[in-house]
Amino acid sequence: MKGRLSLIAGLALLLGAWLIGTAFYSSGQLTGEAILKKVDEQQDIVMGGDLISLIRFDNSYSDGTTAYNIFGGLSKKAEGQPEKSLVYFKEPDDVHGTIFLSIKPEGQSAQLWLYLPALGMVKELVSEEERSGSFAGSTFSYRQVGERKMADDYTAELIGEEPVAIDGQARDCYLLKLTAKPEAEVDYPTGKMWVDKASWISLKAEEYSDAGNLERTMEVLKLGEFEGKTVADVMISKDLLNNNSTTISFLERRRPTEALPDELFEPQNLPNFEPSLWGF
Repeated sequence: MKGRLSLIAGLALLLGAWLIGTAFYSSGQLTGEAILKKVDEQQDIVMGGDLISLIRFDNSYSDGTTAYNIFGGLSKKAEGQPEKSLVYFKEPDDVHGTIFLSIKPEGQSAQLWLYLPALGMVKELVSEEERSGSFAGSTFSYRQVGERKMADDYTAELIGEEPVAIDGQARDCYLLKLTAKPEAEVDYPTGKMWVDKASWISLKAEEYSDAGNLERTMEVLKLGEFEGKTVADVMISKDLLNNNSTTISFLERRRPTEALPDELFEPQNLPNFEPSLWGF
């Protein structure tokens, strides 16, 4: 097992604030389970509905080399319907036109596909090796990019409170210990997450192996706003085993003028995708 604590906590990741009265202990504290649920709920506020985004990955490797990717993203989430997301590889030229598709029914693992234009082939990623493989040379797996809801895969225990500094400003956070559910398909079995009290964003995460060794970290470097809500604009993920890192920058988020058609997210239609229609 290897896990999935953050992109998205996120790729990502994010944001608003309200409290559910039944989630309190008699002492007035929120439970870890309730806090993790809030992280997912607030992410749905931003990622819910239809969304168009532009994202940059900057990868640094242990041998001193670097690489980058720019992706155009389309996502669609209607209540009671599967979460759908399409990632179009815009740059660099050698991967231009590649498309990654994820469809995640509620409470189930995501189905993942990859369209390779050079081969004219759409391939479903089924095996553990394929799903856990590096996404575009980054510190994220295809599975991590395709999944989104933490509470589906992890239980959470509130173990304390600690501040996290963003741009020199300390933000009060809940500290959670995360443990993968027995049936969960994850990359890391345990972890820790620092959740901002004001926005319900995961500002920092640590992911651990079966042996309890710290293998990956995730930190928010810069916050922004989208539709009046706090969002993570820049994050960095570090693979401590291989000494690689990926910096994720959200260059653009916007809503489409009309609903994204369901046909966009059908695997057989990926070869006919028109990026110019969506500003890519």
